[in-house]
Amino acid sequence: MKLTPDRKLREDWLIAGMFAAGAVSFTIAFFLQTIEDPFALACVVILTALCEALSVKLYFDGRVSISFIGTLLSAILFGPLGGVLAAASVAMTGYFTASRNPRKLVFNFGHETFSAFLAGVFLMAVGISGTSHDFHRPVGTLLGGVTGAAILFTVDAWSVSAIMSVTSGRSMRSSYRDNFAWLLPHYLVLGVVAAGLSVIFTQLGITAILVMALPLVMSRYSISQFVERTRENVLRLERSNDQLQHAYVEIRDMSDQLRDAYTGTLESLVTALDVRDQETRGHSVRVAQHSLDMARMLGIKEEEELLTVYRGALMHDVGKIGVPDAILLKPAKLTDEEWEFMRRHPALGYRILAQVPYLRPAAKIVLAHHERWDGDGYPRRLKADDIPLGARIFAICDTYDAIISDRPYRQGQSPDAALAEILRCSGTQFDPKVVEAFEAAFPRWREEDPGGARKPLYLPAWKQENDAPGRAAS
Repeated sequence: MKLTPDRKLREDWLIAGMFAAGAVSFTIAFFLQTIEDPFALACVVILTALCEALSVKLYFDGRVSISFIGTLLSAILFGPLGGVLAAASVAMTGYFTASRNPRKLVFNFGHETFSAFLAGVFLMAVGISGTSHDFHRPVGTLLGGVTGAAILFTVDAWSVSAIMSVTSGRSMRSSYRDNFAWLLPHYLVLGVVAAGLSVIFTQLGITAILVMALPLVMSRYSISQFVERTRENVLRLERSNDQLQHAYVEIRDMSDQLRDAYTGTLESLVTALDVRDQETRGHSVRVAQHSLDMARMLGIKEEEELLTVYRGALMHDVGKIGVPDAILLKPAKLTDEEWEFMRRHPALGYRILAQVPYLRPAAKIVLAHHERWDGDGYPRRLKADDIPLGARIFAICDTYDAIISDRPYRQGQSPDAALAEILRCSGTQFDPKVVEAFEAAFPRWREEDPGGARKPLYLPAWKQENDAPGRAAS
């Protein structure tokens, strides 16, 4: 991840500060103690470096080794100087066998030597470190080893958490909690192992340490076999995940294409309906677009819900397919019986659309698109919130478009006149909350071209009555 200049500067300062702490600790350690058995120290340091060289690479960017035991053992047996020498060997070995990253080398040398120095100083202060120490008190030695392990682990873990926090932007606390906190018991147990080895050293010498270290070093083979198989399984799962992701993208793209094809089919059907009833050419598409706009303003964000509103508004008059031309295009006033037949078109439209599974939600809007907020609509005389939200949205968009559009028997009125009419009918014909959304959208809508419709040779009488003031247009 590319760091911002500010984070890069903070990272540089953190690395420099940690290196300075380590370098100072490394230098001071040489003045605190003299080494009584340099050969034994060299053996432990070399063994520690060997453990780091045989570390096992994990399937992510990380490694696991038992060099922690060697560093703590050096601090117990040889004090701060032994600790910093072992820690420095770990940092150098990690550089040559793993990352080859100079910045990591500088940072790792700093925090590892600093933590080893603090652990060594503590052990020296409580009288545990040194090859001449009386290790015949195993409880005190074990407690010292556990405490030294806690110091060594805590300083290392929080140092790495700090650099992770700078590079990732997360807090130090969360970086420590997610990556290191759960490892503390493991390292405390390693502290017990290191303390036990120090007791063995005092009894049997460095040869015993080398012999006891063999099982630990050989355990590397078992660990590597386990991790290798784990890595293979993880990589296999990652490949499977990539394949599933690729398949998901393909399916999603196909779904989008199908959705667009469905929408195109619906728009073509609406165009065919407009050919039959040319007086409202383009009305359904305009109303559908306005309904979609208002749905977003009312907080509808799910794509499927938005599509349902759009399709319901687009197909609101599909039921008129079942209305005979003698009624639909009748130039004279409709009889009561003919009006009763005309009012069946919402239910006819619902039955047509409900047979198509993906249109069933939109069919509910079609069924309710002539309902009124006060319950005086049809076909079911629904009231208030019992009316689907999409139908309440549609009712306002439909009325607005009908008022501002030209009709053969009148010129379209101004958008301001449509606004006044809709406000007048708020709470009776229209949902007041949806009216508020319409008011918010109105300044943008009034700038649109209403788009006049082609005028038919004659005017259906039922259209004149439906377009009368105070009635929602169809």
